[in-house]
Amino acid sequence: MESNPYSAPTSELTAATDDLISGDFQRFSAWWVFILSIVTLGIYPVYWICTRAQVVNRIHDNPIAPAWFYLMAIFCALTFLAGFIIPEMGAFYLMVYIGYIVTYLASLFKVRNRLQDLMSQSTGSAYRLGPVMTFLFNSIYLQYKINEYIDQSQQSAD
Repeated sequence: MESNPYSAPTSELTAATDDLISGDFQRFSAWWVFILSIVTLGIYPVYWICTRAQVVNRIHDNPIAPAWFYLMAIFCALTFLAGFIIPEMGAFYLMVYIGYIVTYLASLFKVRNRLQDLMSQSTGSAYRLGPVMTFLFNSIYLQYKINEYIDQSQQSAD
């Protein structure tokens, strides 16, 4: 403590919080995720998963192996190549497409599980991200739930 009675008081102005989601994830409209998914012919969801996984890996104790994302990107590229360049090889395209779907869904659910765990840790209670909704709506649903969580945490902070 200073001996000068006229000095300005000093204090910590940032509120200490255990909320890892609101601090590390930015709010991005789920409608934009939907529009970008259509405009980019399905490439944006792969990008979305990879970027969100990087954030999750930075703040979660159990990081997701990068090999999943490399495999997903390779299968995504092969799917486009096989579909546009060599469409007459139907069996090859089907095998590559199944590989892409498997790696995409595995990566998506790995990100979902880590997000659910982080949200549960931050709230102190079980936070649930629906597996059926994740399967049906993919990155759009997860972005919606991230936005919902950020909005709720900002309302509770106010």
